[in-house]
This record gives sequence, C-alpha cells and structure tokens, in this order.
Amino acid sequence: MNKNTQYWILAILITLSAVFYQRLTGPTNPKRVKFELAGKEYSTKLPRSLETTVTLSEAGGDYESLGKMSVMEIAVPESPKDMNVIIYYRIYPGNDTIRTVPASKTGDTYSVLLPSQPPAGKLAYFVEFNDGYQANTLGMRQNVIMRFKNPVPPYVLIPHILLMFLTMLLSTYAGVIAFTKSKKTTKYALMVIITLGIGGLILGPVVQKYAFGAYWTGWPFGEDLTDNKTLVVFLFWLTAWLVNMKKSRKWLYVLAAAVMLMVYTIPHSTAGSEYNHEKGEIVTGK
Repeated sequence: MNKNTQYWILAILITLSAVFYQRLTGPTNPKRVKFELAGKEYSTKLPRSLETTVTLSEAGGDYESLGKMSVMEIAVPESPKDMNVIIYYRIYPGNDTIRTVPASKTGDTYSVLLPSQPPAGKLAYFVEFNDGYQANTLGMRQNVIMRFKNPVPPYVLIPHILLMFLTMLLSTYAGVIAFTKSKKTTKYALMVIITLGIGGLILGPVVQKYAFGAYWTGWPFGEDLTDNKTLVVFLFWLTAWLVNMKKSRKWLYVLAAAVMLMVYTIPHSTAGSEYNHEKGEIVTGK
C-alpha cells in the first residue's frame, strides 16, 4: 500500500468519525434513550425534528383548531402488546400549558398527532411509557425540544449533503498531505473552496430558505451558528489558498483543515432559527 493510499484512508476515517459525531450530537437528530418497564429494558429514538403543515402567513393562533397537525412516530422494537405511550407537550419557549395525547400503535410503532408549529417553531415534550400497572417517563421531565421545518426538495438537499461530505474529505486529505509539503496540496485546497462555496454558501442558504423561510441568518444579519461557521471555514481556506499562490506556506493548509475539523465538532443546527410566538417572527441564535 503506497503512502497516498494511506493518506486517503486516514482522511476517510477522520471524515466518517466527524460525520458520526455530528449524527450523535446534532440538536435536531433523534435522541437515543433506554427505559425499563416490567423488568425489561427497551430502547428507542425520540424525534427532535418534524415537518410542519403551517406556513409563516398562518403563524399565530390555535393551530389545532385550524386542523394543522403533524404526525410524530416513536418506534419501540419488541414492545409488548399492553404497552401504552402518552406524549406530554407544550409550546416552547414560554409558559404554555402542558397537554397530553395518547399514541396509537401499529406494530412496534407509536404515532401521535401534534399541532404543527410555524417553520422554526418548537415544542417541548416528554414521553410516558406504561403497561397499565407501571409507568416510566425516562426521568425526562426536562423535556425533549423538537423543531418544525418545511420539507426540503431532495434535488436540493442531497447535493448539499454530498458536497459538504466531499468538502470535509478533501479538507482532511489536503491537511494530511500538507505535512509532506506536497505540491498537490494547493490543487486540493482549491477543490475545497469550490465544493464548500457551492455546497455551503450556495446550496446551504437554499436549503435553509426551503426549511425556515430565510436564505442567510448568520453574520451580519443574525447569529445562526451553522451559517457563521460555514463562512469562517470558507474564509480560512480562501486565505490559505491565496497566500500559497504567492509563497509556499503549507502550514496554513494544516491550520485551515484543523479549523474545518473543529467546526465539525460543533453540532449542526446549534443556535439555529427559532420562531418567537410573542414577536410573531423567526429569530436566530437559539
């Protein structure tokens, strides 16, 4: 196995680790939990993102009376026939009254209808599992926060995801070969700039426009951490490439790759958009 192959393998392993970390820590990814009932342990995932049926023009008022509902599903593998699931929820943030809704069961999947919130609107909820004799709320009365979004067309979302994955892979590979002072580093740096520019600074805002109704909510218009971190890492790579076009300073590529990796440790959608019911508008940095 030649050294270049080893570099690619290392870059792939680092990239996959970063992606896996994102999946585990992102605030809109399902929350993995375990609970015990009648002496048996079960595991499930609690949703933290749901598609809305409410438009921003319909925001405000009682969404249940409008019939604007969204289906939330919770799968509990090997769940007993007599197990029931009850959802306790309220509008978040604020001091909304906690309401309850029982779930219907189909196989191992429990489904409930929840009132849709406007794009970027949130519900706080916790779950009770019971068999008629025992009940388990997972000790989670601190709530799971779920954010609503509009659906994003696959022809926009899939290229965005693929290009961001490719950007991370190319960035890591460029950072690795920069240690060897390889002349190829500058070529791969340019590829990073192109894929990040298209995937992050063009398709990223388009995805956000579909999901939450705004193209850019980062600096200088807002505090959306996802937008801001994309801009920061793009500027790092652009600076490193421009400087190296005049004089070789490969350590700047290593720095840019390190910044990219650090950015990936910040969970996606952290400090993202949130609908403020009092103001009747979407705010960022929440």
